[in-house]
Amino acid sequence: MPICEFCQEFGTGGPARFNEIYHSVADSRIVARTSRFVAIPTLGQLFEGSLLVLPITHVETCSGLDADARSEMLNLIGDMMGRVATFGHPVYFEHGATAASAGGCGIYHAHLHIVPLPRRAAPHALFPEADQRFDRLAAAWTALKGVDHYLLLGDTNETWVRDLRAEPSRFPSQFFRRRLVEHFELNAPWDWRAYGHVEPALVRTLARAASNAG
Repeated sequence: MPICEFCQEFGTGGPARFNEIYHSVADSRIVARTSRFVAIPTLGQLFEGSLLVLPITHVETCSGLDADARSEMLNLIGDMMGRVATFGHPVYFEHGATAASAGGCGIYHAHLHIVPLPRRAAPHALFPEADQRFDRLAAAWTALKGVDHYLLLGDTNETWVRDLRAEPSRFPSQFFRRRLVEHFELNAPWDWRAYGHVEPALVRTLARAASNAG
């Protein structure tokens, strides 16, 4: 089984991509932590201020967390949505997939993206392929319990979901990053692996997000 990028970074301090690129800038990119979760700036900052919220231990999807852990994660997400709102209009998304599902999420360690958009965009306008709507992220994850491959995008008003079990190959890895580059006509790579250098936007996000802690 492939070595998990996040487990390397947070579990063993091994040669993860952040450690290799940013060793001269910072020892860690954690801007917030609870007993089981961390928030970190995203490698490949399509929009400055982008964060990931993820469990420290290896769990494959956010919907696969138990109720107590999910509640803790949701509280951290709420805090991070407030911090990201200082950069722009925040949305969140997840490509939830297990390694066994053959889904193309890239890293099979649960992680939710929180991204500040430069202008408001309705979640369903960004993700018209979605076919289920929920008022709250918590309700979406509850409905997705046991689903091993899905896409999810939302904001503070609503969450839109598509179950991908019947179509595992239709939506490729980094689907939402591709969609954001297209929708906002960005002159930037959608693939986070293409960012093999120190990103000034990430350094600023790290400093600003950490300074907003409290």
